[in-house]
Amino acid sequence: MRDYFLRLAIASLALGVGGGCLDDERTTSPTPRDVVTTAAPCVYFKDLAPFLPESLEGFTVGSTAGSTGKYGEVSVSEAERTYTRGEGREVKVRIVDTTMGLKLGQAIREAAQKARGRAASDPTAPIQWKEAVGFVRYDAEEAVAEANLLVGDRFVVAVTSRGFPSTVEVRRVARGIDLAGLARLQ
Repeated sequence: MRDYFLRLAIASLALGVGGGCLDDERTTSPTPRDVVTTAAPCVYFKDLAPFLPESLEGFTVGSTAGSTGKYGEVSVSEAERTYTRGEGREVKVRIVDTTMGLKLGQAIREAAQKARGRAASDPTAPIQWKEAVGFVRYDAEEAVAEANLLVGDRFVVAVTSRGFPSTVEVRRVARGIDLAGLARLQ
Protein backbone atom coordinates (compact mmCIF):
# COMPACT_ATOMS: atom_id res chain seq x y z
CA MET A 1 0.00 0.00 0.00
CA ARG A 2 2.87 2.39 0.76
CA ASP A 3 4.32 1.71 -2.69
CA TYR A 4 0.99 2.76 -4.15
CA PHE A 5 1.05 6.09 -2.31
CA LEU A 6 4.68 6.72 -3.24
CA ARG A 7 3.92 6.02 -6.90
CA LEU A 8 0.85 8.25 -6.66
CA ALA A 9 2.86 11.12 -5.12
CA ILE A 10 5.67 10.77 -7.64
CA ALA A 11 3.17 10.38 -10.48
CA SER A 12 1.42 13.56 -9.42
CA LEU A 13 4.77 15.33 -9.54
CA ALA A 14 5.48 13.73 -12.91
CA LEU A 15 2.27 15.16 -14.34
CA GLY A 16 3.89 18.54 -14.25
CA VAL A 17 1.94 20.38 -11.59
CA GLY A 18 3.00 23.84 -12.57
CA GLY A 19 3.28 26.10 -15.48
CA GLY A 20 6.67 27.77 -15.74
CA CYS A 21 9.11 26.68 -18.43
CA LEU A 22 12.78 27.14 -19.18
CA ASP A 23 14.39 28.99 -22.03
CA ASP A 24 11.98 30.39 -24.62
CA GLU A 25 9.10 28.08 -23.76
CA ARG A 26 5.74 29.49 -22.72
CA THR A 27 5.35 30.42 -19.08
CA THR A 28 2.01 30.77 -17.33
CA SER A 29 3.28 33.03 -14.58
CA PRO A 30 5.24 36.22 -15.14
CA THR A 31 5.96 36.34 -11.40
CA PRO A 32 9.53 37.45 -10.65
CA ARG A 33 11.85 34.92 -9.07
CA ASP A 34 12.00 36.58 -5.66
CA VAL A 35 8.20 36.64 -5.37
CA VAL A 36 7.91 32.98 -6.39
CA THR A 37 10.52 31.82 -3.91
CA THR A 38 8.90 33.83 -1.12
CA ALA A 39 5.52 32.21 -1.83
CA ALA A 40 6.99 28.72 -2.28
CA PRO A 41 9.74 27.64 0.14
CA CYS A 42 11.47 25.56 -2.51
CA VAL A 43 14.54 26.06 -4.64
CA TYR A 44 13.53 27.93 -7.79
CA PHE A 45 13.29 25.58 -10.79
CA LYS A 46 15.96 27.45 -12.75
CA ASP A 47 18.38 26.64 -9.92
CA LEU A 48 17.52 22.92 -10.24
CA ALA A 49 17.94 22.83 -14.04
CA PRO A 50 21.78 23.00 -14.06
CA PHE A 51 21.81 19.61 -12.32
CA LEU A 52 20.04 17.97 -15.26
CA PRO A 53 22.59 16.32 -17.55
CA GLU A 54 23.43 18.61 -20.50
CA SER A 55 23.62 15.56 -22.74
CA LEU A 56 23.70 11.76 -22.59
CA GLU A 57 26.04 9.80 -24.82
CA GLY A 58 24.13 8.34 -27.75
CA PHE A 59 20.99 10.41 -27.06
CA THR A 60 19.45 13.51 -28.58
CA VAL A 61 18.45 16.14 -26.04
CA GLY A 62 14.75 16.81 -26.25
CA SER A 63 12.67 19.23 -24.24
CA THR A 64 13.59 20.93 -20.99
CA ALA A 65 10.83 22.23 -18.74
CA GLY A 66 10.35 23.38 -15.18
CA SER A 67 8.05 25.15 -12.79
CA THR A 68 7.80 26.51 -9.28
CA GLY A 69 4.46 27.01 -7.62
CA LYS A 70 2.24 26.67 -4.63
CA TYR A 71 -0.83 24.45 -4.74
CA GLY A 72 -2.84 24.90 -1.58
CA GLU A 73 -0.48 24.04 1.25
CA VAL A 74 2.01 22.24 -1.00
CA SER A 75 4.90 23.99 -2.74
CA VAL A 76 6.64 22.25 -5.63
CA SER A 77 9.61 23.18 -7.78
CA GLU A 78 10.73 20.88 -10.56
CA ALA A 79 12.99 20.71 -13.58
CA GLU A 80 12.90 17.98 -16.23
CA ARG A 81 14.81 17.11 -19.38
CA THR A 82 14.00 14.43 -21.95
CA TYR A 83 16.54 12.55 -24.06
CA THR A 84 15.69 10.27 -27.02
CA ARG A 85 17.51 7.54 -28.91
CA GLY A 86 15.93 6.18 -32.06
CA GLU A 87 12.39 4.90 -32.22
CA GLY A 88 10.77 4.29 -28.85
CA ARG A 89 13.78 4.81 -26.59
CA GLU A 90 13.66 7.66 -24.12
CA VAL A 91 15.14 8.77 -20.82
CA LYS A 92 13.69 11.48 -18.59
CA VAL A 93 15.40 13.08 -15.64
CA ARG A 94 13.29 15.07 -13.20
CA ILE A 95 14.51 16.90 -10.09
CA VAL A 96 11.89 17.91 -7.54
CA ASP A 97 11.97 20.04 -4.42
CA THR A 98 8.70 20.13 -2.48
CA THR A 99 7.27 20.80 0.94
CA MET A 100 6.11 17.15 0.70
CA GLY A 101 9.81 16.22 0.66
CA LEU A 102 9.85 14.73 4.16
CA LYS A 103 7.02 12.32 3.32
CA LEU A 104 8.43 11.46 -0.09
CA GLY A 105 11.89 11.04 1.41
CA GLN A 106 10.59 8.72 4.09
CA ALA A 107 8.77 6.62 1.48
CA ILE A 108 11.88 6.41 -0.72
CA ARG A 109 14.04 5.41 2.26
CA GLU A 110 11.52 2.74 3.29
CA ALA A 111 11.35 1.31 -0.25
CA ALA A 112 15.16 1.20 -0.43
CA GLN A 113 15.35 -0.41 3.01
CA LYS A 114 12.76 -3.00 2.02
CA ALA A 115 14.86 -3.99 -1.01
CA ARG A 116 18.16 -3.90 0.90
CA GLY A 117 18.66 -7.66 0.91
CA ARG A 118 18.69 -7.93 -2.87
CA ALA A 119 21.96 -8.89 -4.53
CA ALA A 120 23.89 -6.15 -6.32
CA SER A 121 23.31 -8.09 -9.56
CA ASP A 122 19.52 -7.82 -9.10
CA PRO A 123 18.24 -5.11 -11.49
CA THR A 124 15.91 -3.87 -8.74
CA ALA A 125 18.56 -3.70 -6.02
CA PRO A 126 18.30 -0.42 -4.11
CA ILE A 127 20.68 2.46 -4.61
CA GLN A 128 22.78 3.16 -1.51
CA TRP A 129 25.30 5.79 -2.57
CA LYS A 130 27.06 8.34 -0.40
CA GLU A 131 25.04 11.15 -2.03
CA ALA A 132 21.69 9.36 -2.42
CA VAL A 133 19.44 6.53 -1.42
CA GLY A 134 16.75 5.15 -3.68
CA PHE A 135 14.82 2.31 -5.19
CA VAL A 136 14.70 0.94 -8.71
CA ARG A 137 11.87 -0.77 -10.56
CA TYR A 138 11.46 -2.43 -13.92
CA ASP A 139 8.30 -3.33 -15.81
CA ALA A 140 9.38 -5.85 -18.47
CA GLU A 141 5.99 -5.83 -20.19
CA GLU A 142 6.17 -2.07 -20.79
CA ALA A 143 10.01 -1.90 -20.96
CA VAL A 144 9.93 0.93 -18.40
CA ALA A 145 12.58 1.35 -15.72
CA GLU A 146 12.61 3.96 -12.98
CA ALA A 147 15.03 5.01 -10.29
CA ASN A 148 13.76 7.32 -7.56
CA LEU A 149 16.45 8.87 -5.39
CA LEU A 150 16.44 10.99 -2.27
CA VAL A 151 19.34 13.43 -2.44
CA GLY A 152 20.52 15.52 0.51
CA ASP A 153 17.45 14.48 2.54
CA ARG A 154 15.52 16.99 0.42
CA PHE A 155 15.48 16.55 -3.35
CA VAL A 156 13.81 13.76 -5.28
CA VAL A 157 15.54 12.75 -8.49
CA ALA A 158 13.52 10.50 -10.78
CA VAL A 159 15.17 8.86 -13.78
CA THR A 160 12.83 6.97 -16.10
CA SER A 161 13.66 5.02 -19.25
CA ARG A 162 11.40 3.55 -21.92
CA GLY A 163 12.38 0.95 -24.47
CA PHE A 164 15.39 -0.52 -22.68
CA PRO A 165 15.62 -4.17 -21.57
CA SER A 166 16.70 -3.49 -17.96
CA THR A 167 17.52 -0.91 -15.31
CA VAL A 168 21.11 -0.45 -16.49
CA GLU A 169 20.34 2.81 -18.31
CA VAL A 170 18.56 4.51 -15.38
CA ARG A 171 21.38 3.53 -13.04
CA ARG A 172 24.02 4.84 -15.47
CA VAL A 173 22.20 8.14 -15.93
CA ALA A 174 21.56 8.56 -12.20
CA ARG A 175 25.24 7.92 -11.45
CA GLY A 176 26.21 10.67 -13.91
CA ILE A 177 24.20 13.40 -12.18
CA ASP A 178 26.06 15.77 -9.84
CA LEU A 179 24.22 14.48 -6.77
CA ALA A 180 26.79 15.91 -4.34
CA GLY A 181 26.35 19.37 -5.85
CA LEU A 182 22.56 19.03 -5.74
CA ALA A 183 22.73 17.99 -2.08
CA ARG A 184 24.57 21.25 -1.29
CA LEU A 185 21.92 23.40 -3.00
CA GLN A 186 19.96 25.60 -0.61
